Amino acid sequence: MKHTICPNCRGTDLEDFFTIPNAPTQSLVTIKDRDEALAIPRKDIVLTFCNSCGFIFNSAFDTTIDYYSQGYEDQQGFSPTFVKFITGVTERFIDKYGIRNKRVIEIGCGKGDFIRLISKLGDNSGIGIDPAYVPGRGEAMENVSFIREFYSDKHGDIEADCITCRHTLEHIHDTCGFMETIRRSIKTSEPILFFEIPCVVRILEIQAFWDIFYEHCTYVSPGSLARLFRLNGFEVLDLYLEYDNQYLFIEAKPVDGISEKIHPLEESVEELKAKTKTFVEKINVQLGEWREKLTRFKTEGKKVVVWGGGSKSVGFLTQFADLDAIAHVCDINPHMQGNFIPGIGKQYVGPDFLTDYKPDVVIVMNSVYMNEIKKDLAARGLYPEMLGL
Repeated sequence: MKHTICPNCRGTDLEDFFTIPNAPTQSLVTIKDRDEALAIPRKDIVLTFCNSCGFIFNSAFDTTIDYYSQGYEDQQGFSPTFVKFITGVTERFIDKYGIRNKRVIEIGCGKGDFIRLISKLGDNSGIGIDPAYVPGRGEAMENVSFIREFYSDKHGDIEADCITCRHTLEHIHDTCGFMETIRRSIKTSEPILFFEIPCVVRILEIQAFWDIFYEHCTYVSPGSLARLFRLNGFEVLDLYLEYDNQYLFIEAKPVDGISEKIHPLEESVEELKAKTKTFVEKINVQLGEWREKLTRFKTEGKKVVVWGGGSKSVGFLTQFADLDAIAHVCDINPHMQGNFIPGIGKQYVGPDFLTDYKPDVVIVMNSVYMNEIKKDLAARGLYPEMLGL
């Protein structure tokens, strides 16, 4: 079913601008059987632009599928590069708003890494809420507890000084309804909100097709995100980009009425729409160059490996699965190794596998990790050609 109303502002002036046909509907579910992985349903991704608020979303998204409660694997904390980044961001946030000895709620806490981190760094008590939480996957802390549920109005009974939500909003189709629920659940306290979401501006500017996949139904920019928060009774305190401009952070507080405070990072609807036009003009060139490169590697008999599992690898491989030019996908997360990639069928391997395999080319799914990966490979005596996304 095609969605004809903007999930962000309820507007109806919508315009499709890019389609990925037959994309796997899941990319992070853990699958132990190759045939089961290949049997994952496929559906079209139709990126649609709202001319009223600048929101970009998959208007063909199937909201009836259970994406997150069946072996969902998204942990990033195995990378020293990521741990350094998220620790620094969290320390700055704690200092900025005095989030010490407070109660913090995290909506969509995953395996609980972040709620443990912010609780530890600020001597806070934390509550993580997520149906996909897996007990025993992290350090047990007396001041941190978990609720294996989707966030709803009933959780408003838990008073909080801070509500965090990281890498969750992009998985939610009805963004306006979600923010309405959060605002409605805030009764007497006035918590600081701290959200982190992938930024669509970078995707559009560099034609990052590997960051477009089915489980991400929502693609926000600074402007569309800020407008969503204001529409639902929040004032934007700050907006900023981190991690090579991949991640967009917003800090906000509840207010009465609709705030008129505009942040300097916000772009206009017209500016973002212009970027979608440029994306459409250049995306086929980007895809064509990669197809030519992978075809050449295969012709030359080179052993090509993708480093970085999960959604980015699925987004990338979906475009070139027909070439069969990539033999293996490597990931340092031990909980992914041995599983088969949804819709692709290749099995994740760990870095140790590469020692004997000796790849000629390694395609890094996120260039932020390039130095970390080069160091790992060099320690194994491996010096392949490195290509970063």
